[in-house]
Amino acid sequence: MTKKNKNKYGRTTTLSLNVFYTLSLSTFLFSFFCYFQIGIRGVIFKALLAYSLLNTINILFFYLHKNILRSYGVASLLGYITLLFICSYSGGINSPAISFMVLLIFFGYLIKKAHGNLWFLTVMFTVVVFYIMNITSYEFVNEINEENVAEFNLLFLFFLIILLGGVFGRMMNKTNEKIKKAKLEIEKRNDEKTVMLKEIHHRVKNNLQVVNSLLRIQARGVTDEKVKSMFFAAQSRVVAMARLHEKIYNTKDLKNINIKEHFKLLINDLISSNNLDKDISLNLHIDPIHMSIDRLLPLSLIINELISNSLKHAFYDMNLGEVSVEFNAIDEYRCRLVVGDNGNGSDEEILSNSMNSTGVTLIKTFVKQLNGTIESLSTNKGTSFEITFSNI
Repeated sequence: MTKKNKNKYGRTTTLSLNVFYTLSLSTFLFSFFCYFQIGIRGVIFKALLAYSLLNTINILFFYLHKNILRSYGVASLLGYITLLFICSYSGGINSPAISFMVLLIFFGYLIKKAHGNLWFLTVMFTVVVFYIMNITSYEFVNEINEENVAEFNLLFLFFLIILLGGVFGRMMNKTNEKIKKAKLEIEKRNDEKTVMLKEIHHRVKNNLQVVNSLLRIQARGVTDEKVKSMFFAAQSRVVAMARLHEKIYNTKDLKNINIKEHFKLLINDLISSNNLDKDISLNLHIDPIHMSIDRLLPLSLIINELISNSLKHAFYDMNLGEVSVEFNAIDEYRCRLVVGDNGNGSDEEILSNSMNSTGVTLIKTFVKQLNGTIESLSTNKGTSFEITFSNI
């Protein structure tokens, strides 16, 4: 097959046509060798010659209809009928030609699984029938003389070697080489994309740090404590996003971000930036769950809002306090996050509809973005919130 045809047709079609060419030519030569060299001039010779001619016509018709499945179907049926004649006239189950039926199964699976299954059942049935005929002492008309058995067997062995090694083997080797090169190219492109994505996250982190600095500078000229508090809340949200992008940039595997370490850094940043004159400890129970940035970013901002609320209101008359975060998988598709403290609690439900603060609005928005729900948990001391959400 020319390089032009290889580019024109697909891998399966190219392999099929190469097999068809080899079978037609080899069978034609084999038939005449049997006729002149071994003296086999009966049914076996006629079956081989008929197959080589009919399969050649089948190949020529392919270039008219361009349907490789049709050509394959005709070639397989011709091959099966030819093998039935040859086996029947060369010893039945003891004929060397019966091993060629395995090629019908092998080639069928290369084309389509359904074809392979069909030929598997057909060949198994045929072999069983030949075996039953043999053990019931069915008399086959054997055209192979005893002195020509070795030559006949040797020719079929060569035929099999040519098909499996010369055609299938070489084609498979070329295919494997192409797959290997394609795999290396994909890995190279994935590495390049990973580097590019990490660089993007690095630039985003830097830009967010610039925004944080601008907010901090802007807040210096503000005397109203309420407005200052708003600036500080905005800064904490920006820092939460920057922390995540920084974590992604420093992670070798973007799919396996260390969530526990990320949450720990995020909460420690909040505790230190609030400048609390108190000893606040952190209690983390985080399961190693894989999560995309689309899920991790809103989750980080939810934690930021809930922890910020605890640091502002929960420990006002306490010297020691604890912030706890639990994160685990409920099942294959859903996760559970519990954020709480052991502070003084609050008489006012911050998730109620009467609370219209920016923080509450953001929490509800992010929970909705995660296709989740949030509810307050009743505790003996402090406040605690449970968020369940989809991780798909």
